Amino acid sequence: MIAYLQLPSSSVLVDQLDFFAKLQGVERWEVDSPASTYLQLEPWMKKQSIRHLYQALRSYFGPLIRFGAAEQKTTARAAALYRPVPHATIITPELTEAFLAELPISLLPGLGRRTARYLKRQGITTFSAFRRLPSETLKEWFGVSGLILQQFAQGIDPRSVERRQRFVPATAASA
Repeated sequence: MIAYLQLPSSSVLVDQLDFFAKLQGVERWEVDSPASTYLQLEPWMKKQSIRHLYQALRSYFGPLIRFGAAEQKTTARAAALYRPVPHATIITPELTEAFLAELPISLLPGLGRRTARYLKRQGITTFSAFRRLPSETLKEWFGVSGLILQQFAQGIDPRSVERRQRFVPATAASA
């Protein structure tokens, strides 16, 4: 399982990464933004132990976190972001299809605000509507990336959690 944690916008993870090394059940983590991270969970982690992990994260980072867990990154991120804070959503493999189907298109990773607005003008407002687009249309609108985005909307996301930081902290960028 993979979990996605998003802190309130005023919080920053960079100075608190040592905390993840101390968490039982977390194999590795990937910092996605200054306030969010993916957590690769140990194979033995099941729903109840994931709920305990969520409680530990709330105790450490505060009650206003968003947390989602699923078999792959796209679904874990969507599970964390689709509802207001605070909440924890755990999507098991058998629930993935139904969960993703009616999610708003704005939760699809890789889409910016302008692209999400464009898709809405085209009548594509949910993951399920995006899934139904012909591959020719996807290639025309997005190039080969459109096919990858469609896989994300179908719950197919082969990306693993890697030990890395996907952004440059503001202090490093200005130095």
